Amino acid sequence: MSFSDYLKQFDFLKFVPLIENSTAADVEKIVEKRSIDIYDFAVLLSNSAERFLPALAAKARSYTIRRFGKTMSFYAPLYLSNECDNLCVYCGYHNARRIERVTLSLEQVRSEVQKIKEIGFDSILLLTGESPKKADVNYIKDCVKIAKEYFTYVALEVYPMSSENYQTLSEAGASGLTVYQETYDKEVYKKMHLKGAKSDYQYRLDTPERAFIGGLRKVGIGALLGLSDWRYEALHLALHIDYLRKKYWRQEVSLSFPRINPVTSSFKIPNPVTDKEMIHLISVMRIYLDDVPFFISTRERADFRDKLVELAVTHISAGSKTTPGGYAIKTEAQGQFDVSDKRELKEMISIIRTKGYDPVIKDWDVNFMGVFGDYNG
Repeated sequence: MSFSDYLKQFDFLKFVPLIENSTAADVEKIVEKRSIDIYDFAVLLSNSAERFLPALAAKARSYTIRRFGKTMSFYAPLYLSNECDNLCVYCGYHNARRIERVTLSLEQVRSEVQKIKEIGFDSILLLTGESPKKADVNYIKDCVKIAKEYFTYVALEVYPMSSENYQTLSEAGASGLTVYQETYDKEVYKKMHLKGAKSDYQYRLDTPERAFIGGLRKVGIGALLGLSDWRYEALHLALHIDYLRKKYWRQEVSLSFPRINPVTSSFKIPNPVTDKEMIHLISVMRIYLDDVPFFISTRERADFRDKLVELAVTHISAGSKTTPGGYAIKTEAQGQFDVSDKRELKEMISIIRTKGYDPVIKDWDVNFMGVFGDYNG
């Protein structure tokens, strides 16, 4: 059964009144529950739940600390290429933009990973634009092998692939994948993705499964907040995670909250998501998904990220560079988005400790997953 088949089990017409018509009394009953189902989750997404936001946030924080402790894991993104064959109207990489395009050589990749390692990271996310011709699976495989010489945990955020290609990357040393559906609304998806392989909604939707089948241990999903109604996206994300965790229970699913920032994007955002709505979304997600890792990037402002640290986030980036070669070799390439929080790892560690949290640089060991063999730690 695919995720699309799984969705057919639910009558979405039943969710609409729960989100649109629930009363404060309805919400209050659910806030008091120890665990909630998907229909309770829909009620907590309602406008009536806004008055309970302090209680929801407090509950989310307590669930996070109980499951993850007062810890915060750090990772660094490394953009290998900004070449892209797609035309996604909201993206800084889209094919029609006249920007400096760069795909790092393997020698440059080594310089970049060495620099990131010197900064103090032990977890790295390798990213590309979506151009299989410029950054094919063999190129990405070679980059993974280089990164694995320096980092305990190597993850990917690249164009969707076959399960066979994911197996190739897994065998090279990659352990995780991040893939955003961008939006679960098919009509909005069609309007936003005008050209290229990414315009295939269904192929992208099935990507997390192909990654798990290919042997990757962790897959992170998310929706690009601002493209469609955030409540609609939240409901589909929750169901998608439910489906993946039931079917691939030996592997781990995580959730990210990328938001189009109106300050740093020239794209006219169809459904802007406010800070208050972000807190609402993350709080309710944590109450429903009490043991799922939550990621937040440097898209968000420094002051807002500091608040999310004490809410429900478990993994954050620091000192991120969104241009290929941004750490060591300093190319003129265009970045995918502007970084809002420019604080470096050292400063972030200090802030985390001030808040009473323990920074985690290494929280991954292949042996924890029952995979044995040589380990470079």
